[in-house]
Amino acid sequence: MEKNKTSACTKCGSEKIVKRGKIFNARQTLFKQRWFCKNCGTKFVVREPHICTENSAPKFEYKSKPETPTNWVTYNKAQLNEKPMFLEILNNVLDMFEFEQIKTGGRHVCDTKCMLFGMLIKIYNKNSARRTISDLKFLNSVGYLTEVPCYSTLMNYFGNTNFKPILEKIIELTAQPLKEVEVDFASDATGFSTSQFGRWFDEKWGVESERRIYRKAHVTTGVTTNIIASCIVTKNYGKGSADTANYKELLKNTAIIFKVREMSADMAYLSRSNLEATVQAGAIPYIPFKSNTTGGNNGLVWRKMWLYAKENPQEFFEHYHKRSNVESTFSMVKQKFGSFLMTKNFEANTNEILCKAIAHNICCLVAAYYELGIEKAFCTKAQETGKISVLL
Repeated sequence: MEKNKTSACTKCGSEKIVKRGKIFNARQTLFKQRWFCKNCGTKFVVREPHICTENSAPKFEYKSKPETPTNWVTYNKAQLNEKPMFLEILNNVLDMFEFEQIKTGGRHVCDTKCMLFGMLIKIYNKNSARRTISDLKFLNSVGYLTEVPCYSTLMNYFGNTNFKPILEKIIELTAQPLKEVEVDFASDATGFSTSQFGRWFDEKWGVESERRIYRKAHVTTGVTTNIIASCIVTKNYGKGSADTANYKELLKNTAIIFKVREMSADMAYLSRSNLEATVQAGAIPYIPFKSNTTGGNNGLVWRKMWLYAKENPQEFFEHYHKRSNVESTFSMVKQKFGSFLMTKNFEANTNEILCKAIAHNICCLVAAYYELGIEKAFCTKAQETGKISVLL
């Protein structure tokens, strides 16, 4: 197509017309020329688009960094010694709590530490509740437990609403030993399927169908060790389930433990408030902009990050692609502890997902102990001085 195809005003026919910018498509491959008539003052746009050729910028291609080879010696040591260290770290973390049970009439109330220990062992071994009981009996014989609950009691305690704040605190405690290592973080969400189905009507085909209900785990993870710094569980739809709605809470919980330097997230988290909240927390937000996004009147932070991404795309995406580590974290959790939830109601689903996050964090501590040489990753008796009282 010829670029100077228009030579007269579409209203008065005057040739006294001047160019007034271009309208590009989203992919920057075509554009339409704007015109202004000096004779009648009409503003008009050509009907047929022009192809972008000599004035178009070359398409950016990201050059990925070379992969770091795995140190198989330290990896093998971590895997060979993971289970005994997992039991010792879990026992030390639970010893930091003082559980005070309110005495009521009725049935015997199980020891809270034993129930939490049993729940996490079930998640770690990825066994049914019945198969887990034999493991708990062995742990009872070696002194880790004071009593062994029934398998049905173990599953019932997953639905205990009092356990959610305790499990969230344990996630914080298991992530804290790596606060000197982790400074860059990434956020994203993933789904865990349940045994329930929700009915829905497909308007396109006009038939009734079923789909499995899942729960969303919104996570902030460190990009070096894949430790989970914060985890929020929501339903798969409805108020508060969107990714961007949980970003500030994840950032706030992470900043309590760690000194956050960078936060990486995908386009679903792009908003002016999220960018400004990240800067207020002392971090730099690396969230990519959409192709049709401009650096308009969306605040100083938006403008600066938009210009940085436009003028230094390779450097910007090197920081942004640290976000790939959160996908690695999801893969680690689901492959090792399962992507399917064995519990039924929402409260039990939430506790089960939090238990998966705790089990993953302890495994990350073991890996950091061997692969990074971090001795603080292993819990010590120094934590006995500060007990956390919990009233149930």
